[in-house]
Amino acid sequence: MKKKNIFFACAASLAMLSFSSCSDDINYGTPGDGEGRVFLRPQLNSDVKVESRAILTDDELAENAIIWISNAKGAVRKYTGLGNIPAGGVSLVSDNYVAEVWAGDSVPASFDHRYFKGREPFAIQAGRTVEVAVECRIANSVVAVEYDPAVDEVLAEYTMTVSHKAGELVYNGREDESRSGYFMMPSFDKNLTCILTGKKTDGSDFTYTHVIENARPSTKYLVKVKHGGPVEDEIGGALITIEVDDTEIEVEDVVEIYSAPTVEGTNFDITKPVMGQEGQLTEKKVWIKSTKGFKELVVSCPGFSTMLGISGDDFEVFGMADNVKQALEAKGFSYQHFTHDGSDFEEIKIVFNDAFMNLFPNGEHNVLFTVTDNNGKTGTGVMQIILSDAKMRTDAVVDADVWATKATLRGTVMKPELSGFAFNYRERGAQQWQTVLVDGVTGEGSPMSLELTGLTPGTTYEYQAVCDGFDSSDILTFTTEVALQLPNAGMEEWDTSDKNYKIHAPGGELFWDSGNQGATSMPGAGSITTPASDVKHSGEYSARLESKFVGIGVIGKFAAGNLFVGQYLKTDGTDGVLGWGRPFTSRPKSLKVYVQYTPGAVSDRASDAPSDAPQKGDLDLGVVYVAIVTDQTKEAVDSKGDKYGLWPVVVKTKASGRSLFDKNADNVIAYGERVFTEATGGMVEVEIPLEYYKTDVKASNIILTCSASKYGDYFTGGPSVMYVDDFELVY
Repeated sequence: MKKKNIFFACAASLAMLSFSSCSDDINYGTPGDGEGRVFLRPQLNSDVKVESRAILTDDELAENAIIWISNAKGAVRKYTGLGNIPAGGVSLVSDNYVAEVWAGDSVPASFDHRYFKGREPFAIQAGRTVEVAVECRIANSVVAVEYDPAVDEVLAEYTMTVSHKAGELVYNGREDESRSGYFMMPSFDKNLTCILTGKKTDGSDFTYTHVIENARPSTKYLVKVKHGGPVEDEIGGALITIEVDDTEIEVEDVVEIYSAPTVEGTNFDITKPVMGQEGQLTEKKVWIKSTKGFKELVVSCPGFSTMLGISGDDFEVFGMADNVKQALEAKGFSYQHFTHDGSDFEEIKIVFNDAFMNLFPNGEHNVLFTVTDNNGKTGTGVMQIILSDAKMRTDAVVDADVWATKATLRGTVMKPELSGFAFNYRERGAQQWQTVLVDGVTGEGSPMSLELTGLTPGTTYEYQAVCDGFDSSDILTFTTEVALQLPNAGMEEWDTSDKNYKIHAPGGELFWDSGNQGATSMPGAGSITTPASDVKHSGEYSARLESKFVGIGVIGKFAAGNLFVGQYLKTDGTDGVLGWGRPFTSRPKSLKVYVQYTPGAVSDRASDAPSDAPQKGDLDLGVVYVAIVTDQTKEAVDSKGDKYGLWPVVVKTKASGRSLFDKNADNVIAYGERVFTEATGGMVEVEIPLEYYKTDVKASNIILTCSASKYGDYFTGGPSVMYVDDFELVY
């Protein structure tokens, strides 16, 4: 049998004890007293032919793999991503350990997502180095379906549904005969249920069920649908049976997952600029590593032809002509190439000596290293060189550091023995500078920054870095975010032309929406979110959100009075599909809103309601929450597969496929909420601070939701009423 092996490889795992030849520049250190060192070599063995493209690419598997090292007391090391395993191995005290590797996506059922796990014990002895290979096998139970050719003569429009209690996949007849489905078996259900459905030759429905008991990981089950065999169900004189073959499967080819070549500085940090004065730079050394050897290494920089006397602004290290090599060596360029017996791991040390570095004139220069390994994978690195006679340099602001009323200014000290560091700033067009001193600035090459507050939203400012006796000639600009507000924030505009009330003027643009469309789909029901003139803060109207049972008799459902930024997309049976969020590029510090809340006793509680939801008879809870999110969207799809566009958040209330807003989702950069546990006793002003989880990204959308029943998404609550009016974003 041919096995498909997927290997994780990295420099650390392959170099092992071979660094002696090049340890003059990279100090990997030696284990401390009582310590040894381990080099990890994770390798994944899927034993499964992948017929469809995986969601995670090979590089993504390497990037997202989680590596654990544990002893009897628990985890002692954790690394996320292959590239984060220390290049010089991992130093550990003498003890017994276990290395574990997890990679891929662990989902209940998928045609694309695979999950791998591996475990390997090892021991560390003082002063010794070991290499540990962790073989990771696919952790899924894998199912494919095969149909006897004669099945088409007795069945039509047939599908196979394979499921456990946490998920299911539908195989559409012959169309999906070549597909493998991947199942992660839950602890509470170890069986896979296979249900064949179709139409008999007489047009009647046909169903056949087979159970795969105690489905095992790392095992492929071939479900064979046959025509003939023992009598199970007669179809026009023919018979249908199901057999399952779980024998070892034959797989193809070898896939290798490994890190791209890496470029790093050895006597300097290549991620930071090399700064100084013309003619005063010192030697710089660059170390390049590849787990698959070197095919090509190109070094390029605009101006190289003039500086070095070569025909172009780049040169390829391995294929350069002798005259080019001699010319470069004469200018101060040299390199050493290291190989390691029994391994594809190779290294190159590049040295730019003092003479070479001082060929660069004043200005900014970017030396680009583009390295390609023998398998065609490319890695890059840039050595940025900034030379100036100026004492200070004004640096561009980081886009995410500019808010509506504040911004972080940046600069760099270019000369030693300076003092009096500050920034000048002014509105663009103004004559007079304002100066703010900066504390904590050290010597040459150190960055200086200042958070400037009290700025005017939507305004362009100029700024420059200064010190005693010198003003930077660079005057840069930034523009503060606009202090955006919400349209129809006073709840004054309504369209009441039909029973599904809409929160905009007739013919106006939809920004707010509610659950009215779902509520009015029930027999005899009307809107649950309506304009109110009796309770308000200002103007003519507020929004009245009423939670209640909608329908006739026992035919109906509990519906929470609600209001949200977005759109009600579809009533899916008796459940809703909602798209939440609208474009919004500002970052407020809080939300103000006027609220009156009167909770009722919980009358409806779903069996799957969260444990912290109130019990029947307890007072209901109201909620208002707001979130700022980044530009990540997903498609709204109902249970039939119909699509309703891309949205920052898609809410689906159907229990079998429920998806709700998650304040801890990756695209949420700020969140704030107010939960109402009792009656407010009238219309009160509420301010909800926004906590920013991420300050290094810009906003793209706003989420805002009000509900008279906090757990209305679970159809849980009571006859509660909430009035909201005059929303205001505070900056």
